[in-house]
Order: sequence, then structure tokens, then C-alpha cells
Amino acid sequence: MTDEQLFQFAQVNAQVLGLPTDEARLLRVVSHLKRTEAMAQLLDQVDYPADLEIAEIYCPKQIAA
Repeated sequence: MTDEQLFQFAQVNAQVLGLPTDEARLLRVVSHLKRTEAMAQLLDQVDYPADLEIAEIYCPKQIAA
């Protein structure tokens, strides 16, 4: 995504969620999104077996009777 597309993405999502949408705040969100994208790309390049990271087992707390 381009910077403009990321800005529009952040702006629309902030409006949908009812969050403040001043330009300075949105630019900070865009910078965080770009940094997160860069980290994800680095992780995608790592070649590791699927069983290296075992998924947690979700067990909901039992409701007391």
C-alpha cells in the first residue's frame, strides 16, 4: 500500500470505530502500520517448520454451578 492508501485506511477505520482522527494522530498510525508491515515481511522470509511454534490450547474457564 502507498502512504496515501495507508492514511485513508487508518482514517476510515478510525471513523468507523469512533476514534479521534486528527492528521497528526493518523500519520503516527501510518508510521506504526509501515513498521509492522516491515517486521511481518522479515518474518515471512524465515524458513522454519510449522511445528516450531506450537499453538496454545484454549480451554475456557468452567462456570461455577
